Amino acid sequence: MKQLFLTGANRGIGLALVQEALRRNYGVFAGVRHPEHARALQSLARTFSDQLIIVPIDVTDHASIQAAADKVAVKTKSMDLIINNAGIFPRRERLENLKPQTMLQAFHVNSVGPMMVLQQFRRFLKNGSKVLNMSSQLGSITLHMSNHYSYNSSKAALNMLTRIAASELRPAGIVVVAVHPGWVQTDMGGSSAPLRPEESAKGILDLSERLTEADSGEFFTWEGKKHPW
Repeated sequence: MKQLFLTGANRGIGLALVQEALRRNYGVFAGVRHPEHARALQSLARTFSDQLIIVPIDVTDHASIQAAADKVAVKTKSMDLIINNAGIFPRRERLENLKPQTMLQAFHVNSVGPMMVLQQFRRFLKNGSKVLNMSSQLGSITLHMSNHYSYNSSKAALNMLTRIAASELRPAGIVVVAVHPGWVQTDMGGSSAPLRPEESAKGILDLSERLTEADSGEFFTWEGKKHPW
């Protein structure tokens, strides 16, 4: 049974990834900030008690990340796939109303958090393990599709961090990539988005299963196509 750990697992794309992974008979460690509020996830955990474990984690709290890794270590010594999915999206930003605390929080969750998760979960990764960092087309400097200062820049930073981590972990046979999940019907993407969470989740897991070492350090769409940096 393949083992998956992911963050932001309580709703949207994260919850859809949990559901799709369970359908594929993965063992799933679902990371959430407040397990007691994750009702859909709790329901799944009752149904798939032998496959799904809910793990409390706040990706902005280093002690919380360490505790999550220690909890996972009780159940497994290796991880086939890590998906850094947790993210935040500050809105209605303009140059005149930018707030440093908002920008720093976006970078903490969207950029620094995934690296701290990777740092603490490195112990589980082996030759052939994959790490998917959930980026966005809005983090593409080439495309520059909107003026969301905090979100876009934090995702662009995540892309660079992905390339650096891929370079360091490549000799160990560990694949690290950035993924654009598509414009998805979630709280973040809005109801007018063309893609359902289930479609995005299926595409992301399909991509993860066919990644090779040659793909490490690349930026992909949920459909498995190369995305412009």
